[in-house]
Amino acid sequence: MAHTGVRRTTGALVLLGAIMAGCAPSGGAQQALDRPASTTGAPPAALALTESQARDIFERFARESASAQERDDLAALAAVEGGQLLKESQAEERLRKARGSSEAPRRYTRPTYLIPQAVQGQAVPQAFAVLSKIEGQETDRGSYLIHFARSADDGAWKAVASAWVVTEVPSGAASAAPSSSPKPGVITVQPQVMPPLAREASGAVELAPAVAGSVCGRYAQYLSFTVPDGKPDSPDFERGDFSSKLVDYFNGWYDNRLQRSFSYRTVGDNLPAFRLGNGHSLVSCTLEGTHQVRGATPANWINLGTGNDSEALLGGGARKWASLDEVWAVTAVIEVPQAGRPATVLATNAYGATRLSVNGVEWK
Repeated sequence: MAHTGVRRTTGALVLLGAIMAGCAPSGGAQQALDRPASTTGAPPAALALTESQARDIFERFARESASAQERDDLAALAAVEGGQLLKESQAEERLRKARGSSEAPRRYTRPTYLIPQAVQGQAVPQAFAVLSKIEGQETDRGSYLIHFARSADDGAWKAVASAWVVTEVPSGAASAAPSSSPKPGVITVQPQVMPPLAREASGAVELAPAVAGSVCGRYAQYLSFTVPDGKPDSPDFERGDFSSKLVDYFNGWYDNRLQRSFSYRTVGDNLPAFRLGNGHSLVSCTLEGTHQVRGATPANWINLGTGNDSEALLGGGARKWASLDEVWAVTAVIEVPQAGRPATVLATNAYGATRLSVNGVEWK
């Protein structure tokens, strides 16, 4: 059950050996991220905060998170991160220490602010989001979608979730299908482009109906199954590289010497959903998945293989295991249409999720 690691490259995400095709640097024109402002004539509603305030919060996060990463200072990171994002950062730091490796800090640039306004008769949202590039990867067609929320404890604004999504169309002709896998064990997946956002005349992004967020629970349920019994086809999701192909990928881990299952649940802050220019909703999901592996009989054991993240977190040593329990952190960005039609998973890191914890029982 060996897996490769997770790395980010210019123009692509390489997750468990899965190359994100269709994300190569285009160097071309950037897709507009917003639909033209609406002109309903209705009086402007209150914004969660001004763009100047959002800029101050984002720039502090970008500056202090990079500094904390350089110094391996998780306490400093907790001043600007919270919720599920902080748990993921802490887990990634544990993995780096277990491997004895280091990673250059992520430096954000070219932000686009997604500031919602209050729905008539409702409280002002205590959340906003930012679409941001990474320094050195400005021509990449993907962006990080970072959600910020005000802490209930001290009122501080912190980044609480982060996901990656393609925000620009290719500059030239692109194949409708990903290219074939370059070598055995490596799969090629192609993310969908996020449609433009809808904005009010005030510049605020439009909030989508709260019911759109229920798609996260359905996605968690969809990804919960015993291998090889995952069902690629679902009335809730369009077939694609982050739905049916993902289920097929995990079904491919079947080994009659092992029992393997996945169980997902929604976690973290209740992130606002944004309305897209096509009338659909853009929903960010934060999930935790428990991946359990057992020997099919007492005579069977689990061999993680060299270079495996779980092996590193368990102390290395190429040991044999009777059982393993891993907790994964997964983010997903989903486009939810109206009228109950199947949703499209635009992107997810489920192919190479962050391991929040790993526990094993040695085989004897």
